[in-house]
Amino acid sequence: PCLYLKKGLAVLTYVDDCILVSTSKKAIDDLVDSLKSGEEKFLLTDEGDIDKFLGIEIKHFEDGSFELSQPHLITRILQLLKLDNNNQWKSNTNSRRTPSEQVILHRDSEGAERNYASEWKYRTAVGMLTYLQGNSRPDISVHVHQCARFSVDPKRSHERAIINIGRYLLKNRDRGIIYKPDTSRGLECYVDADFAGGWQKADAESADSVMSRTGYVLMYAGCPIHWVSKLQTEIALSTAEAEYIALSQSLREVIPLMSMMKELKDAFPIEIQIPNFN
Repeated sequence: PCLYLKKGLAVLTYVDDCILVSTSKKAIDDLVDSLKSGEEKFLLTDEGDIDKFLGIEIKHFEDGSFELSQPHLITRILQLLKLDNNNQWKSNTNSRRTPSEQVILHRDSEGAERNYASEWKYRTAVGMLTYLQGNSRPDISVHVHQCARFSVDPKRSHERAIINIGRYLLKNRDRGIIYKPDTSRGLECYVDADFAGGWQKADAESADSVMSRTGYVLMYAGCPIHWVSKLQTEIALSTAEAEYIALSQSLREVIPLMSMMKELKDAFPIEIQIPNFN
């Protein structure tokens, strides 16, 4: 709904931030002039080539690849969790090589309560980590989703899981996802399911414990553009059923994306590869 197209020009908007993409500089200049001199008299600031957008830094390399990273957001997360060695708390916390000691979490109903002396809000941390993983850090997606499941009544074990993700981010806060487009590849969807993989004896009475997990990634030109790791919304009775549910969930993203690509092809008439589903 925030993508506007005309021949040779695309405008992507988010509140008052815009990205203009065109096959010619003149088309962009004409659009900016029309917005400035039109009836609305928009006040616009031209920030030149894209190097950052919505807190995401974009670093271009000579070989045509580029990296998306969010170092400022990661620093804010570390400060919230009091893990930043450079902040006022001067924590001596050690970093971690992996985002989690225990990937699968459960309700931990009988577990210890949160350490409220830490004075940071669990839901705030989950929200910041969710935005981070969805834009530039797919390596923490599963772990963040595990923590998000227990935002209503987090225990000490869930708090520890958030801290472990923060410790993992300590030494790589300036890194993100690197894209190197391959024009020979088109739209691809890779999807899989884990049949009741989250079942644990400690949560045996909970229906959530037997929910299967869906994971999929959508790629274009060999670059991941959307990825998801989440529980399915119904109980699958077999591995095959879990796989079909996962495929259905992923296609709900693929089909609208295919429609958008057809519109893009009309605006930018180049050959678009036929989607592959794996």
